[in-house]
Amino acid sequence: MVLSGKLSTEVGIKTPADKFYKLFASELHEVQNVCERVHHTKLHEGEDWHHTDSVKHWTYVIGNHVSNSTNLITKSSFYLI
Repeated sequence: MVLSGKLSTEVGIKTPADKFYKLFASELHEVQNVCERVHHTKLHEGEDWHHTDSVKHWTYVIGNHVSNSTNLITKSSFYLI
């Protein structure tokens, strides 16, 4: 069974906006060192973490369940609205 759709949530953060933006804009590989629920990140394909068409693998915890995810960011999904 495969589920498809969007998942969104709101999370309170206790850091300046520019530091939070920098984490996702240029230091995405450091998320595992900042977030206790992300246990492992790995770059499978691509030049680096911040180029489009790179494939990333994530291991994280939701509730008490360990999950794995593989993500591909394409040019069409790269832009923020």
